Formats: sequence, structure tokens, C-alpha cells
Amino acid sequence: MKQILADITPVGSNNLFVTHYWPDKQTDPPLHYHEDYMLCLTLHVRGQRIMDDAVEDFTEKDLVLINPGTPHRFKRDAAYADAKCETATVMFSREMPDWKFLSLEHMRPIREMLLRPAAGLRFAPKTIDTVLERMISLPKLDGFEAVSLFFSILNDLATAPPDEVQQIGSRHDGSYQDDRVRRIVRSVEESYSRKLSLEEIGRSVDMSPSSVCRYFKRRTHQNLWEYINSFRINRAAQLIVETQLPISEIGPRCGFTNVSNFNHLFRAHLGTTPSDYRSRFKTSPLTPDTTN
Repeated sequence: MKQILADITPVGSNNLFVTHYWPDKQTDPPLHYHEDYMLCLTLHVRGQRIMDDAVEDFTEKDLVLINPGTPHRFKRDAAYADAKCETATVMFSREMPDWKFLSLEHMRPIREMLLRPAAGLRFAPKTIDTVLERMISLPKLDGFEAVSLFFSILNDLATAPPDEVQQIGSRHDGSYQDDRVRRIVRSVEESYSRKLSLEEIGRSVDMSPSSVCRYFKRRTHQNLWEYINSFRINRAAQLIVETQLPISEIGPRCGFTNVSNFNHLFRAHLGTTPSDYRSRFKTSPLTPDTTN
């Protein structure tokens, strides 16, 4: 198995699944999606979760299964801005329901769970308690022990009592509407480092600038420019933590041509300045201590 702490990457052909663990995740990624399934455990914070066309509040113990291609975003409440946010995720192939292995009777509950017609599934606290320690332990394991633990988690979720599992949103499986949101997100991901116009984004989905703004707002409950700025700030925060680049270079690399505007938006999104943010994570588990 492959353990990644610093970033989200697709599941490769050589991995059954990919695990991620943040002991204290301090940034809330902007709206995005993955090509694969993702099981996401979030602890110690409250906030708002967007999954496709569904907007819900989440609490200090949250576990969801996010289906492939579902645009999603987690944003913590202001009261929890400085709270420790422990997060564990597992990503696994979107093709898993088609594997012959999952057609066996013993695996039927897992296959049926993965094929439920929803953007994702939310699990109740009682069910979360049955898998919580295993979710946190999984990134530390490898080999058959990790595979066995992975399938035991999926099985316990798939066989949870019906009243302990709630469907979130609806599943469109490649519909034109879903594809438009993904194309907008992809356009921002590919072009965020330079000047980006609504005309350009609109052209990527065959819509006028005003129409693309209204459409994005209606489908994601988020203003398009707010999303773009959020994405850029998140990338800047990542560079601040993971590299030694001067902060004066990071803003322009993330599409900010005005230093004052960059600092203002960074503080508005993360509650601190870029310099203080780097100092806070200087000895983070995600980055080496370079003071010695």
C-alpha cells in the first residue's frame, strides 16, 4: 500500500488503495473531485460539507464515502479555525465494483454499497465507532495485514444497520451537468497560476461568463470567484508548508499579482499571515525541521 501525508493522488495500478493521514490538518481544500472512491474520516471539528448538490453540517466525528467524480468540499466553522483536525482517508479504484472478486456472495454487501445511487454515504456515530481505530491504524500497515484491515472496514460499513447509513445527494454517473462542474474545476486547476477570466472558463464548458457563474453557484452553492481564490490560497498554503520558496514568490506562482491582495485573502481564509503560517508548521509532521 502507499501512504501519502502531504497531498491527494490518484490510486495507481500498483496499489489496491492509497491511505492518507493528517494528525492536524489546518487547511480546508476548495471544491474538488477524485476519479476514485474516497472514504473520509474527520474528527474534532464542526463545519459544512458540500457533496454534489447536497449541503450538510458535519460534527466532531464524521465519516463519509464519496463516490467517484463527486465534487465536494469540507469547510470548518469559524469557531474551530484553530482546533486540531485529525483526518484519515482511504482512496480506492472506481472500478472495484466490476472486479470479479466482488461478484462473490461473500463480497456482495460491499459491492451493493459501492453501487448505491448517491453522491456518497454518511455513517452514524455508532457505526463510526466500530471502524474509527482501524481507519487511523490503516496508514501504518502494509502488505496482507493492510489489505485484510481495509476489507474489514468496508465490510462493517456495508453491513451496518440501515438506519446507521444515510445517502447523500444523487448520483449522475457522467451526466452532462456533472461533467460541466468537473470541467470548470479542471479549468481552474490547470490555469490558477496565471490570469484567469470568466470568458475563458465559460468557453471550456460552452457557456457565457454570466451563465457559468450562475450555473456554478447553483450546482455547488459557492461563488465562482470565491472558489478560484480559495483554490489559489490552498495551493499557496501548500507551497508555504512543503517548500522553502520565498513567500514573495509564492503569491505570483498561485495567480496573485498583487502582494497586498494575496496577504489580505490569505488572512481572510486562514486567519493568519503567510509568514506566521510557515512558522506554525516549521516542525510539522509533514515537513522536515530545517532549524538544525
